[in-house]
Amino acid sequence: MEQTLIELPELMSVEQIAKYLGVSKNTAYTWCNSGEIPSFKVANTRRIRKSNFMIWLEKQEHNNK
Repeated sequence: MEQTLIELPELMSVEQIAKYLGVSKNTAYTWCNSGEIPSFKVANTRRIRKSNFMIWLEKQEHNNK
């Protein structure tokens, strides 16, 4: 069963982002490493705040209308 946005944790991994968006891990890593999706590193692991991810998703919706 797929997670809804509300069910996602406050700090997400790139793998969780990739699964939620239905893209490859490589694509999600590229977006995070380039800064397209705001993220930061914790002990060599990239993390994404749910609040920042939600803002990014909204921007994608508005840009694709």
